[in-house]
Amino acid sequence: MPRHRVHGLSWRLLFAGLLLALVQQYGLQRRPGRLLAVRPAVDAAAVLELRYSRPVDPASLAASIQLAPDVPLSTTADGVTVQLRLSQPYRASGPLEISLGGQDQQGRPLHRVRLRWDPRPLLLGLVSSPQGQRLELAWPDTRGAWQPITPWESSISNVLPLRDGRGVVYAAAVDPLSQKNWFVAVEPSSVALRDLAAASQPAAPPRPLPGPATLYSHFSSSNRGQLLLQGVSSGALEKPADHPPFLQIFQPNQAKGLRHLWRPDQPWRQTAPLDHQPAGPATLLPSGDGLVLPDENGLVVVSLPPLPPQRHLLPGNRDLKTFCGAGQRAVVLEHQPDYVKTIELLRPGLAPEVMWEGEAAVLAVACNEIAERIWLLTVDGVLRDDGQPQQDIFLLEVQPGHGVVAALHLTDHSLSAASSLHYDPVTHRLLTVLGHTAENRSEALLINLTAPGQQGPPQLTAIDKPMDMAYWLVRS
Repeated sequence: MPRHRVHGLSWRLLFAGLLLALVQQYGLQRRPGRLLAVRPAVDAAAVLELRYSRPVDPASLAASIQLAPDVPLSTTADGVTVQLRLSQPYRASGPLEISLGGQDQQGRPLHRVRLRWDPRPLLLGLVSSPQGQRLELAWPDTRGAWQPITPWESSISNVLPLRDGRGVVYAAAVDPLSQKNWFVAVEPSSVALRDLAAASQPAAPPRPLPGPATLYSHFSSSNRGQLLLQGVSSGALEKPADHPPFLQIFQPNQAKGLRHLWRPDQPWRQTAPLDHQPAGPATLLPSGDGLVLPDENGLVVVSLPPLPPQRHLLPGNRDLKTFCGAGQRAVVLEHQPDYVKTIELLRPGLAPEVMWEGEAAVLAVACNEIAERIWLLTVDGVLRDDGQPQQDIFLLEVQPGHGVVAALHLTDHSLSAASSLHYDPVTHRLLTVLGHTAENRSEALLINLTAPGQQGPPQLTAIDKPMDMAYWLVRS
């Protein structure tokens, strides 16, 4: 074939390819903008985050929204990202049906989609029986139906629902002196397209976390899905010098997430063990870029790579009790030399503010996102008229600048093996586990809170299922 014919064919193929690319580009421009991804925001409550193929026009999208039921909802947009936020003080009591369309910033239509979103968290309970202990879930739309997500174990401890909603980590006893650390993914998501209800599906079997069995372990997680494992290998029983305490951070695979960590081709991305030996439990900052460590001189905050090394000290005999919301605020307990205890609120750039002071033991602390409301679960020992000891358990609400604004005496209740307090900003409820004095067992209590400024005590509801511990589990 002559050479000039080959060149002519090449030019024709090149021209055809360019023409096809132009036609495809024109078709894509004429095609309605599409919703590429939707998920709840992990750093804020009752916020749904949507990502589009094109930058959207916020006004037209907000005007297109249809809700069932009709609830207060605000919309913010930044380029291709849109956030739908349930406005306070709405108390979610069921799933929402959302239909939305609108236009992009060039005036072209966005494809209308329908979503079913249930922003409420799941109930996670640790239950006991003669067979041992296991973790069970209750879905918001079920009445009394609980789904086991772990097998029966002789003993379960250190239960932690991950902050980003991917699942739960826990430790199960292997023998009296060692335990294995496990992860169990939780399905389904809290949001579904085309009005498809999130049906209750069997949970995937628990999978062991990388690493050996441990003498003890402590977990902490961040909003970004990082998991901190602190512990000592059970090998320290025989060779303590070869098995010092360790701190290890695991990064989830961002493409498929923790639920695929057991696959050979999807391991956790492990970082090098951290070079810290704290005197007590270490905690990840919710942002995932630092650690809070107890030190003999106080609480220390250290940065994590890739940030440059930094170290900040809060002096005093203090314990971190909880973070509020995304972690811009925290609540700590300070122990005074005269046995008096103080609850302090930490805010960026401000000195610690004393919120409460007393001699009662502080069992647990919870707070709302901006720390305008803080709840304390306290116990104080007193002597009754007959000389017998009595435990008085109170739920206190404290507010910055006001101190104690409400107190609820939890009569007929006593300490449980692991009293805790967890706040759900979507339903405005507290969750705790206390002993039931009359029935000599632990029970989980749901505490419906009043809105700020409203009169009347909180309303208590006992969950009709004996359990040793209870938690909220947000859904991703």
